Amino acid sequence: MPSIQYDKVYAFDLTNNMSFGDLTEDEIVEVLSDGRPMSHLIEVQLTKWFPELTHVRGCKDHDHIMERNGKTVKLDAKNFTKRGCKFMPSSMIGTGRTFDKGLFNESVKDKDYIICDITQLPKVHVKFKKGTELAASFPKGKITKSQRGLLF
Repeated sequence: MPSIQYDKVYAFDLTNNMSFGDLTEDEIVEVLSDGRPMSHLIEVQLTKWFPELTHVRGCKDHDHIMERNGKTVKLDAKNFTKRGCKFMPSSMIGTGRTFDKGLFNESVKDKDYIICDITQLPKVHVKFKKGTELAASFPKGKITKSQRGLLF
């Protein structure tokens, strides 16, 4: 199991390791590529790949915690899909919702992010980023698909 290093890209291959009922792997990939269904599974899977993480079930602000240098670090897992990645608070995502720069900047101060690139499922790439660093690079809380190479 790898020890968590920020800004390092970790690669995992789930080929022949995904199943549900009678679905084919291609059917599972099609469903999970959306990001929303994948988030529930990847949040738990991350604790298998990175045992330092503890999954926080049902939490709206962050998905994981870990102890680092005597402090508890909050981490929020976000999926990078074919549409890109949004890491602003969920209250700003969706039809009719607006981006609040002040609230966004406040939200990234006390948490870090686990960006999971699922654009090449069943291959998954994972990167840990400090919230403030991610926000400095992407000040509107979103990373477009054309900016994928800046992370991965």
